[in-house]
Amino acid sequence: MEEVTGLFGQYTHSVDAKGRLFVPSKLREELGDSFYLMIGENHSLLVFPEARMERVMASFNASPISRDKRHLLANVAKIEPDKQGRFVVPPTLRNYARLSGDVTFLGQGDYAEIWDAATYAGDENDWIDEGNLSETLKGLWT
Repeated sequence: MEEVTGLFGQYTHSVDAKGRLFVPSKLREELGDSFYLMIGENHSLLVFPEARMERVMASFNASPISRDKRHLLANVAKIEPDKQGRFVVPPTLRNYARLSGDVTFLGQGDYAEIWDAATYAGDENDWIDEGNLSETLKGLWT
């Protein structure tokens, strides 16, 4: 059986006083030596490895100039973690995502997300309570 690759799992770390965050060790290899942060929905941050960011940029470049495109691209940062796997979350992105304490990383296949831990926990609990888990699991077996 081949090893399953990709970004998956849920990991909690803390933002320190300098705005630094550790890349979870399980995600480091998949993200590579550098990756990109971008604003996401509901005050999350999207984390794109180089290959995924190239596809995102190709899509943006093929689309017409727009207000949406301008604001999304203005809120992208290239990140190069240090040898310990730490990186500084730029202040504008840190403020947007409301990151000040515990943070949850979520692997999402070929990208990841970063959430304020309490915000994500509430969203996950709501999703489970709404009965979505059963429907999603059924879809895995069909």
